[in-house]
Amino acid sequence: MNIRKGLNGEFAAGSEDSTPGRTAHPKVESLYPPAVLQKNIHGFHELPILMYHRVVARVPAFSKFRQHVTMENLEQQLQWLDQWGFTPVVFQDLLEKKLPRKPIILTFDDGYEDNYLCLLPLLQKYRVPAVIYILGDRTLFQNEWDIPQGEPVIPLLTPSQIKEMAESGWVEFGAHSMTHAKLTTLPSDEITRQAGDCKTALEKFLGKRVVSFAYPYGETNEEIKKITQKAGYTFGVSVKSGPTRFQDDLMEIGRVPMFPQTSRWQYFKKTSGFYLRYRRWIGK
Repeated sequence: MNIRKGLNGEFAAGSEDSTPGRTAHPKVESLYPPAVLQKNIHGFHELPILMYHRVVARVPAFSKFRQHVTMENLEQQLQWLDQWGFTPVVFQDLLEKKLPRKPIILTFDDGYEDNYLCLLPLLQKYRVPAVIYILGDRTLFQNEWDIPQGEPVIPLLTPSQIKEMAESGWVEFGAHSMTHAKLTTLPSDEITRQAGDCKTALEKFLGKRVVSFAYPYGETNEEIKKITQKAGYTFGVSVKSGPTRFQDDLMEIGRVPMFPQTSRWQYFKKTSGFYLRYRRWIGK
């Protein structure tokens, strides 16, 4: 499969890049990523970024928002990516390595426990990296934001599971606010806390830099983007909003939502590199 060896290793055979992980002196390294990033982001119009949530062994008996895929469906999709020549990467790669010919980023929001139980085994089996967006508040153990809306109680990743996933080399963790608050409804000081404190908490917990922030509910605006960037994030990801050209606004990068029952043709469209422009053209 045209994939990589892990977040701390080099790209595997079949990729166009065999650059090892970072070894530069910190002072040199602080100057190096911006140059690498600029070269990477000018190489394409859209970089396909898929947005998943849950990965389940079996279809849930009830799910109001249907934010899940089964292990069987995701495994099929990983096989399609291989057949179509994609190389999954993570956001840290954009700062450190020359990107492969057909990069794609797989993201998973909220940090559900099934990401450990069902997603991680597939990442390890197919040697594919992914980005998981988790909350900074380690006292939250279930989906408190969705339960009042009628969604069943779903457990989140435990601290030990997060640590194991981070150490596996196949998961890059990103920030998803402290409590999954809808940032567009909050005053500036609370937005600052949700974004900034989340980065601080996760970096202390993980022992590594957190470079991207996923806006809860995919909602953002100019004030939120400025606060998020000031907090130290290099990338901010939304859902369908933002410019279609990746390089035009790194703090509002559009992603493609994934749901159950995606056909091969639908998946091809969503990974095509023109899907955001297509959706904008048809007005959706």
